[in-house]
Amino acid sequence: MSYYDLKITGKDVKRFLQNLYKMHIEFFQIHFLENSVIVKVSEKDYQKIKEIKTIYEIEVVKLYGLASFQAFCKKYALFFLFLGIGFLLFLGLTNIIFEVEVIHNDKELRELILEELKKEGIEKYHVVVSYEKKEKIKEKILSQYHDQIEWLEIERQGTRYEVKVEERKLNPEKEEETPKNLVAKKNGIIQKITATQGEILVKKDQYVKKGDLLIGGTIHNKETVVGKVRAEGSVLAETWYTVTVSLPYHYHEETKTGIQQTYFAFTWFQHVFRLFSFHSYPNSIQEPLYTLQNPILPISFSLVREEKIQVVDQIYTKDNVILEASSLAKKRLQERLGENIQILQEKNLKITEEDSKIEVVMFYKVLEEIAELQDIVEKNVQEEIR
Repeated sequence: MSYYDLKITGKDVKRFLQNLYKMHIEFFQIHFLENSVIVKVSEKDYQKIKEIKTIYEIEVVKLYGLASFQAFCKKYALFFLFLGIGFLLFLGLTNIIFEVEVIHNDKELRELILEELKKEGIEKYHVVVSYEKKEKIKEKILSQYHDQIEWLEIERQGTRYEVKVEERKLNPEKEEETPKNLVAKKNGIIQKITATQGEILVKKDQYVKKGDLLIGGTIHNKETVVGKVRAEGSVLAETWYTVTVSLPYHYHEETKTGIQQTYFAFTWFQHVFRLFSFHSYPNSIQEPLYTLQNPILPISFSLVREEKIQVVDQIYTKDNVILEASSLAKKRLQERLGENIQILQEKNLKITEEDSKIEVVMFYKVLEEIAELQDIVEKNVQEEIR
């Protein structure tokens, strides 16, 4: 049922109301004002009043019931139209893949898997496949390339597929047992030496230089060569390094974490409303994947991909720079020498301040493996005999 509040303005509104009453028009409420009156009538009576030719001014001031709802829909019809189109578009776009990423260091293996996924319908700008089909595709690739792929997982993250793969490591062919020596690949002081094959030619606490013979592959009986083998063993030595680290007074770094979500954004004037956004990241970057905007109305609909980022904001001084310099220097040593090195001593040698940075020189005494294989040449054999 619909009702209308009508404001009737004129010289003698009471007389006009009497005439309306004679026309069997029912008034639910009457409120008199100066030179006007507000009456509440049904929709049927309102239509009768509209057809009356009169000098009185009749104005609709309020609607009730169905009429109010119809007026609201009419007023915001264009808005609801775009909202509906945007929502349908969002539902469609959230089921379209905008990125397929294979996580592996081997470029050839990545390209191989991307090509196989493409054949099965998993590629950019294609509709997502069902879970059952995705599992069948995974099993098919594993079966087809069982000699190259050990493990494979296809994960959907919003509008992207992330493919994790582990390459199958085949047992390498046994290297030819060519006789070789173990020599020092760098200078150092021997701390521990063991040999499972070959002759040990140095002692603990002995200083050796790069290229010195450590474990010989030539076997002697007194001064007679009785055979040649491939020297095998381990030689741990104390070695020394200096690492220079430069840090700005103000260090700012933003690192992508790979944690993402896709949500629908509705913009009204300067206000942005997020829909289907299930996570709140303290720091993030947003990338609009698709935007629908009306050139007249101040509204827009966007499909947005958001990625969480890790922010480091640090101000360094002489008092706190040593700890960070130590951490960075150790990391560089491990990248250069391997994570299995043992640091015996660490010392700050020098701190230098410049206009925009602090430079720190760190000294390290390290215990590491220094032996490497080297072919046995006749010159080495003769020198050993002498």
